[in-house]
Amino acid sequence: MRKKIVLKNTSRSLGIALLIFCIIGIIFDQIYKGTFTLENYSFTKMALGAVGIGLGFGLPTIVYEKEDMSLAVQTLIHMGVGSIVMTIVAFAVGWIPSEEGPFVVVITILGELAVAFGIWFIFYLHMKKLAGKVNQKLKKME
Repeated sequence: MRKKIVLKNTSRSLGIALLIFCIIGIIFDQIYKGTFTLENYSFTKMALGAVGIGLGFGLPTIVYEKEDMSLAVQTLIHMGVGSIVMTIVAFAVGWIPSEEGPFVVVITILGELAVAFGIWFIFYLHMKKLAGKVNQKLKKME
């Protein structure tokens, strides 16, 4: 059962990471009016980076199966691992413009973290709503 849940969560995370990658690619293509080009396998590196980020956020979701951990610790582990992987990948593939100076680097990292935590929060609210529905059904069964 745990393997199935981790596979589902990881697949979902990969899908989200690749969707965001594609949407940002479209945005950049529009900003550069169709002249946005990538060289030296940059597209491949970035696509693989998006896969790495999807795995970085998806695989650690196994911690949510540990009922002896508080939600805060589970979230810290899950989002900590994912955020570290995301930041390393972002530097490695050139998504963080380090040549622009430390202010731009910090703003870029904070933006990426805001998106990651925003996605986590949406899933948190969804799961909380589902738990509430399950609890209501259980009360009706009593």
